[in-house]
Amino acid sequence: MAHSVVTVRCVDKVETIGDAYMVASGLPTVYERHAQEMSLLALELLESVKNHVIPHLPQQTIQLRIGLHSGWSMFNSKQPS
Repeated sequence: MAHSVVTVRCVDKVETIGDAYMVASGLPTVYERHAQEMSLLALELLESVKNHVIPHLPQQTIQLRIGLHSGWSMFNSKQPS
């Protein structure tokens, strides 16, 4: 589910850790719209799970915790001054 949404945005899957799905945009090449792409991705992921039914738990809903970070990263070649 998440992978199909990620592939249409200018983001790259970085890592899956347990139930966490980490993506990045604008790395290593700067992409001016990285914040917009990440925000739109978050909204699309929320929309994609809204009506998803878990076959063995039909009364349960999927809950997402989404965090965004924008700014200097260890992946950048130099820290801003």
